[in-house]
Amino acid sequence: MPCPSSLPALTSWHLPALLDEAAASHGERPFIIGKQEITYAEAARQTRVIAGRLAEAKVGRGDRVLMVCQNRLEMVLLAFATLRLGAVFVILSPQMKPEGFRKIFDQCEPKLVMLDAGTSSLRGETGSTSLIVPDEVEETVEWARRFSELLAGEPLAAEFPGIDQDPAFLVFTSGSTGTPRGVILSHDNVRYATAGIQQRLGYEATDRIGVFLPLSFDYGLYQLFLAAQAGAAVFLGQPEMTGPELPAILADNGITVLPGVPTVFGGLLKMLSWRKRPLPALRMATNTGDHLPQAYIRKLQELLPAVQIYPMYGLTECKRVSILLPEEYEQRPDSVGRALDGTEVFTVDAEGNRLPPGEVGELVVRGRTLALGYWRADEETAKRYRRIGPGRARTMFSGDLCKVDAEGFITFHGRGDFIIKHKGHRMSPLEIEEVACQMPGIAAAGAVKDETGGLLHLFLAVTQDEVSTEAVIEWLNERLERVKVPERIHFIPELPKTANQKVDRKALRALLPTA
Repeated sequence: MPCPSSLPALTSWHLPALLDEAAASHGERPFIIGKQEITYAEAARQTRVIAGRLAEAKVGRGDRVLMVCQNRLEMVLLAFATLRLGAVFVILSPQMKPEGFRKIFDQCEPKLVMLDAGTSSLRGETGSTSLIVPDEVEETVEWARRFSELLAGEPLAAEFPGIDQDPAFLVFTSGSTGTPRGVILSHDNVRYATAGIQQRLGYEATDRIGVFLPLSFDYGLYQLFLAAQAGAAVFLGQPEMTGPELPAILADNGITVLPGVPTVFGGLLKMLSWRKRPLPALRMATNTGDHLPQAYIRKLQELLPAVQIYPMYGLTECKRVSILLPEEYEQRPDSVGRALDGTEVFTVDAEGNRLPPGEVGELVVRGRTLALGYWRADEETAKRYRRIGPGRARTMFSGDLCKVDAEGFITFHGRGDFIIKHKGHRMSPLEIEEVACQMPGIAAAGAVKDETGGLLHLFLAVTQDEVSTEAVIEWLNERLERVKVPERIHFIPELPKTANQKVDRKALRALLPTA
């Protein structure tokens, strides 16, 4: 167990202090690298200057600042500047459509909105006269202020005005009612989770972290905080870089840590299978968002034997829950690890009764990483976060089916919202996808059910043209119960992905009428 002295002092458990601590310890080391670069010392200075200009624009504690952009340095600077004022930032995917943007805009009521060239068409939706637009956007209306203007002025002298329990940022997810809901993460939530993750992963000051996930995805965003905690550098890439050029980008930029999701690693394996390329700098790969198939892990171990692989599990509503260490994998290949220090996990049945170790049920999480709730959604907050037990402890009901054994290792059985009921049996598509990905020549798999026709469909992306439907069915029949073998197999060039690079099951279901 880590000693308490290894955690930050309680008086500095807010996020602006994280950047200032990094500037004091690693000032001249690079913070952001890639197309745009900045050191920790310069980032700390510039965020204070920007905060001063925001304060002049009457942005203060609790106000919201909204960003809809590709990954870029200006987003990082504006986010930390917002935090210095005790304000709350929100980063949305640049793939955001006007209708979804309006819903979130109306909920947030932001004081400022930042767009870039790819999202500038949304400016007509804001109705705001305080829009911040980065330099490369053509300034066609006089109320659009260039980002560079924020860098002219004196650094903010005032210190963080809030407390560590204040909201730091919102991460928007799809709500159970279909309306986007913003998960409210406090400064304490983020710093405590960051410290707990670092205790397991051990990022180093010499690391170069390849971020190809959008910063609107909290897993990508947290890499900024993890990097600052260790003094590491962040290569700020784009999701489209995870295609055929990814091995070259990793090698040419000396990437040592690759945070990803299964689609990222599936694509990397596909490229390395076609053309082997050494990646001598890469030492660590971490996965979350979706279950990483064992077949991917085995193949990564084969092609990149020096890389340590960390399967993880978490939810936006409480960030990281568990991490499986590389040395634990051989004995626990099905597990996503033990809960972080200071976090308690257990399962409950449908009535909310606590289950004994080893029984599958809904996972319940307790600890300081639990978010404050959903933004302006008290009813959904009350459903997700409940006080239970003799001490009325605040817990989070994950909605996920898991098993926790006597030693605390968690086995993930599926997201509660996409469990399939087929021929009277409840099953997770992950089980089908896992077995499919073990077959040579298959790069990625996605299973969905056609509720209209009652058929189970499996979509496959392959690395070998000779893989046939008959061979796939035979492979699955030998390894799965009959009821879990899909009735229809479809080969497609690439599985559709969400903005967060996860398999897009909604898009797969949309393919069913033409499949």
